[in-house]
Amino acid sequence: MTHNIYALLVAIDEYISPVPSLNGCVNDILAIQEYLQARVATDGYQLHLRTLLDRDATRQAIIDGFRQHLCQASSEDVAFFYYAGHGSQEQAPQEFWPIEPDRLDETLVCYDSRSPGGWDLADKELAKLIAEVAENNPHVTIILDCCHSGSGTRGDLERETAIRKTSTDKRQRPLESFIFSESEIDKLSATLNSEKNPSGWSFPIGKHIFLAACRDSETAKEFNDKGQPRGAFSYFLVDTLKKANGNLTYRDLFKRTHALVRSKVSAQSPQIEATELSDLDQPFLGGAIAQHTPYFTVFSDKNYGWVMDGGAVHGISPPVGNETTILALFPFDTPTEELRQLPTAVGEATILEVMPQLSTIQISGIGDLTSEMTWKAVVTSLPLPPKGVLLAGEQAGVELARTTLLTANRNQPSLYLQEVATPEAADFKLLASDGQYLITRPADDRPLVAAIKGYTDVTALQAIKRLEHITRWLNITELASPATSRIPPNAVEMLIYQQDGSPLLDTQIPLEYQQANGKWQSPRLKIKLKNTFNEPLYCALLDLNDRYAVSAELLNGGGIWLELRGEEGDEAWVNRGNLIYLQVPRKLWQKGITEVQDILKLIVCSTEFDATLLEQPELDLPQRLSPTPRRGNGTLNRLMQRIPVRDLSSRPEEEEIYDDWVTSQISITTVRPL
Repeated sequence: MTHNIYALLVAIDEYISPVPSLNGCVNDILAIQEYLQARVATDGYQLHLRTLLDRDATRQAIIDGFRQHLCQASSEDVAFFYYAGHGSQEQAPQEFWPIEPDRLDETLVCYDSRSPGGWDLADKELAKLIAEVAENNPHVTIILDCCHSGSGTRGDLERETAIRKTSTDKRQRPLESFIFSESEIDKLSATLNSEKNPSGWSFPIGKHIFLAACRDSETAKEFNDKGQPRGAFSYFLVDTLKKANGNLTYRDLFKRTHALVRSKVSAQSPQIEATELSDLDQPFLGGAIAQHTPYFTVFSDKNYGWVMDGGAVHGISPPVGNETTILALFPFDTPTEELRQLPTAVGEATILEVMPQLSTIQISGIGDLTSEMTWKAVVTSLPLPPKGVLLAGEQAGVELARTTLLTANRNQPSLYLQEVATPEAADFKLLASDGQYLITRPADDRPLVAAIKGYTDVTALQAIKRLEHITRWLNITELASPATSRIPPNAVEMLIYQQDGSPLLDTQIPLEYQQANGKWQSPRLKIKLKNTFNEPLYCALLDLNDRYAVSAELLNGGGIWLELRGEEGDEAWVNRGNLIYLQVPRKLWQKGITEVQDILKLIVCSTEFDATLLEQPELDLPQRLSPTPRRGNGTLNRLMQRIPVRDLSSRPEEEEIYDDWVTSQISITTVRPL
């Protein structure tokens, strides 16, 4: 079966006055076009290109490009839209004010946008076009290199030449000028009515992956590369694609591009979103989902020098005395499955200082360093003592577990666990009983997760890995705000509404299934985040369930920025404004388990961080166990004792405004009758 790539590539350098011209957009599109043509030759895809440059890139031509060209893509095909040009804003119609506190839409500026009778292509119109393309279930990828692109809508680097942004369109735009049909306008108006729909709005959105040059409050820069103007984001994105050894996942592509842009450009942070977060582990422009092995990225930062994109919010511990975290560095094109092979590492790094979202490091073992270099990094040593595990029970199982504990970390001792001799010194017990491994608390034999049958090298390693999995989950649940944080605990409010719009105000929320039309219906919520602080804040919302899973999928890309937009503050609906269903999974309910617990952990930071590094899947529960774990004082309180803070006195006075963070959480218990 032939697979197709339908690509719509748009670049505008020459605009109609008074919109200022740009220089590097056409070069960017020709570079991505060259990459696509080379990839098709090696990957066996049939490429269908439609390229619109300068005067050909009118508003109607772009709309037709979506509806006539990209909409041809069906299941197993790829639909790809790439835009390089000006981004801007326009006055939003009154109907959109409930969802636009600043009363502005983000826009793409087409060639004829500012001509009499012309309009920009608004973010809401782009969303509708994406939804139309997604109806036939192709793999949809959207890339925007323009200003305001972080919300769906260009702007400096060394050798900088231009900013891809033009002035806001101050004209009052009527709702009828959008590409919505009359029925869609009526439906949209109803969902925006606060009296009819108090819990928020919903808007059709097609499944897609979205990469943007910058946040919606930032500018996207152009620069001069060896005499040729280019967009900073597009240049490093294509550079990453061309240097990749084999397919890059979206996560890989973004992490290196993001690192290089940040190392070269001030105030430009590329963004990534996906309607389904797991799609970020697919190869760029589609393919089977690749297994995701978490790793950190090491790169050069203009403000801090060499850094790693993991910090306190990722559980990285600060140096303790002479001990610190040690990293192994690998070339960025190293396949993730080879990151366990330490002999292939090209260097080593030690952590000097831990910040909320970054850690400064010292690199050794690598010769001449240049700011363009990036590496994948894995932790090989932690500064804090591992947690204690008591090995008990049948000798054959105990001896296997003891040997595995000393080799679990790439033939080195486990980073998270060490054997102790008494229950008083233990955080966990690994019990070998009746030919199976049980993970329990030190004081009893009540299993925390499903038993592992048999005593083999494989089952012993599985038991140790489950213990490490539980430890990571507990670390996140206990992650607390630094005592000296300048961000108040309520800087971002987490507002929870029931389906009927009524608010839930407690931090411990019990919910039950309700009878509806003779059937049990699970509870449903909507969640809104609101910035009440005096500066923009980056937010990640983690769902930690009582099967020891951690998910960052409630927010696109794992996190969002909440800007400052008037006295009311910026707001954003979680899960794109859609209902969140709280359920007791059928597989648990059928075992007699009627109650589950979710912890919603909000992490708020003054700087962006990668919350997806914290994700992990759930573990199987014991056959006859209520899944809500009891929290003993000895175990949990020791799992996160040190909360890293910045030493302000070590900084010059002008640098006392620093990246900071706080956390808060809400516990939701869901009960489903038998």
